[in-house]
Amino acid sequence: MGDLFWNKVFGAILAVVLGVMGLQLLSESVFASEGEGGHHTEEEGGTLNDWAHTRFAYYTDIAESSAGGVEVEEVYDLGALLASADAGNGERTFKAKCSTCHTITEGGSNGTGPNLHGILAEAHAHRADFGYSSAMQATAGTQWTYSSIDSWLENPSSYIRGTTMAFAGLRRDDERADVIAYLASNTPNAPDFPEPLPEDNGADGEAVEGQDASAEGDASEGDAVEATLGAETVEDAPAQATGEIETVDSVDDTNQANGNEGEVELAPAATTPDTDAAAPAETDETEE
Repeated sequence: MGDLFWNKVFGAILAVVLGVMGLQLLSESVFASEGEGGHHTEEEGGTLNDWAHTRFAYYTDIAESSAGGVEVEEVYDLGALLASADAGNGERTFKAKCSTCHTITEGGSNGTGPNLHGILAEAHAHRADFGYSSAMQATAGTQWTYSSIDSWLENPSSYIRGTTMAFAGLRRDDERADVIAYLASNTPNAPDFPEPLPEDNGADGEAVEGQDASAEGDASEGDAVEATLGAETVEDAPAQATGEIETVDSVDDTNQANGNEGEVELAPAATTPDTDAAAPAETDETEE
């Protein structure tokens, strides 16, 4: 074998090594880009819409299908969210996502959107110096409430169809609550936050009532049993011995003496109260 043969062998080995390294680098780059692209947002506890919301100012919602199984309906409690809201966080969110179009200072000028100072005490399309969309003007006079401003901030185009406000909305519940708290802090004499929903203790209450009824039933039955036992099982006082001694044959239990006699103290005979009262005192006698 000449040098040409070995050159071919080394060349083939080198080509295989380079091919394997190239495939490895290609696979790493592909899978890394998929992870950064948000296809695995479930690992972070979010959805594809949440991922898009954190990266783009404007986007169209993507319909998400359920992974299967029974869906548990969650009750939305705006009162509880507002009770724990942080107006400071709301201010930061407002400056980051709303201040491009809106001002909130008292007497502030309008921008792309109207000034929002005191908004929670006003109605839709309340500013005469701002040109609202025809869709917003169609709802003029409708009062802004905590519930309506929450729906508006979540998805403006869904709350008022045809609005020209190009804003995707704030999809996180706690983020919206913080912004609403900030808007309330910039509204003189803002209405009180709604009360949190009452806790559902119906099932527990019924269970407790059932236990109480059962306990009462057991107690009644116990009282009845005690009353019955007390009336039927009270023992009479033991009878007093008379002191009379009778000789009894210990073998055949007869009164005839056959060398196996024993003495037994007799119990009193049953008497009536009248007989006992009239009976004379007895003396001890021994029968031989």
